[in-house]
Amino acid sequence: MLLNKSVIPALLGLVINLLLAGMPAWAQEAPQDHAQIYKRAIVAVDAAEKKLAGNFTAEAKALVKEAKSLFAILQKEMSEEAKARELTAGQENQYEANKKLAEDSTAQGQRLEKAAEEKQKRGDRLEAQGQLDAAAQVQREVLRDLDLAQKAHLKAAIYHLRNLQLTFGYLKK
Repeated sequence: MLLNKSVIPALLGLVINLLLAGMPAWAQEAPQDHAQIYKRAIVAVDAAEKKLAGNFTAEAKALVKEAKSLFAILQKEMSEEAKARELTAGQENQYEANKKLAEDSTAQGQRLEKAAEEKQKRGDRLEAQGQLDAAAQVQREVLRDLDLAQKAHLKAAIYHLRNLQLTFGYLKK
Protein backbone atom coordinates (compact mmCIF):
# COMPACT_ATOMS: atom_id res chain seq x y z
CA MET A 1 0.00 0.00 0.00
CA LEU A 2 1.51 3.31 -1.11
CA LEU A 3 -0.52 5.69 1.10
CA ASN A 4 -1.00 5.14 4.74
CA LYS A 5 -4.41 5.78 6.28
CA SER A 6 -3.43 9.02 8.07
CA VAL A 7 -2.44 10.70 4.80
CA ILE A 8 -5.78 10.12 3.03
CA PRO A 9 -7.83 12.66 5.09
CA ALA A 10 -5.14 15.29 4.61
CA LEU A 11 -5.13 14.72 0.85
CA LEU A 12 -8.92 14.89 0.71
CA GLY A 13 -8.86 18.22 2.57
CA LEU A 14 -6.23 19.55 0.16
CA VAL A 15 -8.26 18.48 -2.88
CA ILE A 16 -11.44 20.10 -1.51
CA ASN A 17 -9.61 23.37 -0.78
CA LEU A 18 -8.14 23.41 -4.28
CA LEU A 19 -11.55 22.78 -5.83
CA LEU A 20 -13.18 25.54 -3.79
CA ALA A 21 -10.43 28.02 -4.64
CA GLY A 22 -10.85 27.30 -8.34
CA MET A 23 -14.64 27.58 -8.37
CA PRO A 24 -16.12 29.96 -10.92
CA ALA A 25 -17.39 33.28 -9.57
CA TRP A 26 -21.04 32.36 -10.15
CA ALA A 27 -20.70 29.35 -7.87
CA GLN A 28 -19.28 31.36 -5.00
CA GLU A 29 -21.45 33.55 -2.78
CA ALA A 30 -21.67 36.95 -4.44
CA PRO A 31 -21.62 40.11 -2.29
CA GLN A 32 -24.84 42.05 -2.01
CA ASP A 33 -25.36 44.55 -4.80
CA HIS A 34 -25.81 47.57 -2.57
CA ALA A 35 -27.03 49.82 -5.37
CA GLN A 36 -29.79 47.32 -6.13
CA ILE A 37 -30.79 47.10 -2.46
CA TYR A 38 -30.88 50.90 -2.32
CA LYS A 39 -33.13 51.09 -5.40
CA ARG A 40 -35.50 48.47 -3.95
CA ALA A 41 -35.68 50.40 -0.68
CA ILE A 42 -36.52 53.65 -2.47
CA VAL A 43 -39.21 51.95 -4.55
CA ALA A 44 -40.72 50.59 -1.31
CA VAL A 45 -40.64 54.03 0.36
CA ASP A 46 -42.25 55.70 -2.66
CA ALA A 47 -44.95 53.02 -2.80
CA ALA A 48 -45.57 53.30 0.96
CA GLU A 49 -46.05 57.03 0.65
CA LYS A 50 -48.58 56.54 -2.16
CA LYS A 51 -50.43 53.80 -0.29
CA LEU A 52 -50.64 55.95 2.83
CA ALA A 53 -51.95 58.89 0.80
CA GLY A 54 -54.52 56.54 -0.75
CA ASN A 55 -55.66 55.40 2.71
CA PHE A 56 -54.24 51.88 2.32
CA THR A 57 -52.65 51.80 5.75
CA ALA A 58 -51.92 48.06 5.96
CA GLU A 59 -50.14 48.04 2.60
CA ALA A 60 -48.19 51.18 3.57
CA LYS A 61 -47.14 49.54 6.83
CA ALA A 62 -45.86 46.45 5.00
CA LEU A 63 -43.91 48.58 2.53
CA VAL A 64 -42.38 50.66 5.33
CA LYS A 65 -41.31 47.44 7.04
CA GLU A 66 -39.73 46.21 3.79
CA ALA A 67 -37.86 49.49 3.26
CA LYS A 68 -36.61 49.44 6.86
CA SER A 69 -35.32 45.92 6.35
CA LEU A 70 -33.49 46.88 3.16
CA PHE A 71 -31.95 49.97 4.72
CA ALA A 72 -30.90 47.86 7.72
CA ILE A 73 -28.83 45.74 5.35
CA LEU A 74 -27.17 48.86 3.97
CA GLN A 75 -26.56 50.22 7.47
CA LYS A 76 -24.97 46.95 8.53
CA GLU A 77 -22.79 46.51 5.46
CA MET A 78 -22.07 50.10 4.43
CA SER A 79 -22.01 52.12 7.66
CA GLU A 80 -18.33 53.07 7.38
CA GLU A 81 -18.71 54.23 3.77
CA ALA A 82 -21.81 56.24 4.64
CA LYS A 83 -20.05 57.94 7.56
CA ALA A 84 -17.16 58.90 5.31
CA ARG A 85 -19.46 60.71 2.87
CA GLU A 86 -20.82 64.14 3.60
CA LEU A 87 -24.18 65.47 2.55
CA THR A 88 -24.36 68.62 0.44
CA ALA A 89 -25.78 71.75 2.03
CA GLY A 90 -29.11 71.15 0.30
CA GLN A 91 -29.21 67.54 1.43
CA GLU A 92 -28.32 68.58 4.97
CA ASN A 93 -31.23 71.06 4.98
CA GLN A 94 -33.58 68.38 3.67
CA TYR A 95 -32.29 65.94 6.30
CA GLU A 96 -33.05 68.42 9.09
CA ALA A 97 -36.48 69.22 7.63
CA ASN A 98 -37.33 65.50 7.43
CA LYS A 99 -36.11 65.01 11.00
CA LYS A 100 -38.38 67.83 12.23
CA LEU A 101 -41.36 66.50 10.27
CA ALA A 102 -40.75 63.02 11.69
CA GLU A 103 -40.66 64.40 15.23
CA ASP A 104 -43.87 66.36 14.63
CA SER A 105 -45.64 63.30 13.16
CA THR A 106 -44.52 61.14 16.07
CA ALA A 107 -45.79 63.73 18.57
CA GLN A 108 -49.10 63.93 16.71
CA GLY A 109 -49.42 60.14 16.81
CA GLN A 110 -48.73 60.10 20.53
CA ARG A 111 -51.31 62.83 21.16
CA LEU A 112 -53.91 60.87 19.18
CA GLU A 113 -53.11 57.68 21.09
CA LYS A 114 -53.53 59.52 24.40
CA ALA A 115 -56.84 61.00 23.23
CA ALA A 116 -58.01 57.54 22.17
CA GLU A 117 -57.08 56.14 25.57
CA GLU A 118 -59.06 58.86 27.36
CA LYS A 119 -62.04 58.34 25.06
CA GLN A 120 -61.86 54.60 25.69
CA LYS A 121 -62.13 55.21 29.43
CA ARG A 122 -65.07 57.57 28.86
CA GLY A 123 -66.74 54.98 26.63
CA ASP A 124 -66.28 52.30 29.27
CA ARG A 125 -67.91 54.55 31.85
CA LEU A 126 -70.84 55.28 29.52
CA GLU A 127 -71.28 51.59 28.84
CA ALA A 128 -71.21 50.81 32.56
CA GLN A 129 -73.94 53.42 33.04
CA GLY A 130 -76.05 51.73 30.39
CA GLN A 131 -75.67 54.46 27.76
CA LEU A 132 -74.90 52.04 24.96
CA ASP A 133 -75.53 54.39 22.03
CA ALA A 134 -73.21 57.04 23.45
CA ALA A 135 -70.61 54.37 24.26
CA ALA A 136 -70.76 53.07 20.68
CA GLN A 137 -70.26 56.61 19.34
CA VAL A 138 -67.23 57.10 21.58
CA GLN A 139 -65.85 53.72 20.46
CA ARG A 140 -66.03 54.87 16.82
CA GLU A 141 -64.07 57.98 17.81
CA VAL A 142 -61.48 55.80 19.54
CA LEU A 143 -61.01 53.72 16.39
CA ARG A 144 -60.73 56.86 14.25
CA ASP A 145 -58.11 58.35 16.57
CA LEU A 146 -56.10 55.11 16.62
CA ASP A 147 -56.20 54.95 12.82
CA LEU A 148 -54.99 58.56 12.58
CA ALA A 149 -52.26 57.82 15.13
CA GLN A 150 -51.06 54.86 13.10
CA LYS A 151 -50.94 57.01 9.97
CA ALA A 152 -48.97 59.69 11.82
CA HIS A 153 -46.45 57.10 12.99
CA LEU A 154 -46.14 55.72 9.45
CA LYS A 155 -45.52 59.25 8.14
CA ALA A 156 -42.77 59.65 10.74
CA ALA A 157 -41.22 56.37 9.61
CA ILE A 158 -41.33 57.51 5.98
CA TYR A 159 -39.55 60.76 6.89
CA HIS A 160 -36.88 58.72 8.66
CA LEU A 161 -36.55 56.48 5.60
CA ARG A 162 -36.17 59.57 3.42
CA ASN A 163 -33.21 60.56 5.59
CA LEU A 164 -31.70 57.12 5.04
CA GLN A 165 -32.27 57.70 1.34
CA LEU A 166 -30.21 60.87 1.60
CA THR A 167 -27.53 59.10 3.64
CA PHE A 168 -27.08 56.31 1.10
CA GLY A 169 -27.82 58.45 -1.97
CA TYR A 170 -24.31 57.90 -3.27
CA LEU A 171 -25.35 54.33 -4.16
CA LYS A 172 -27.72 55.35 -6.93
CA LYS A 173 -26.29 54.68 -10.33
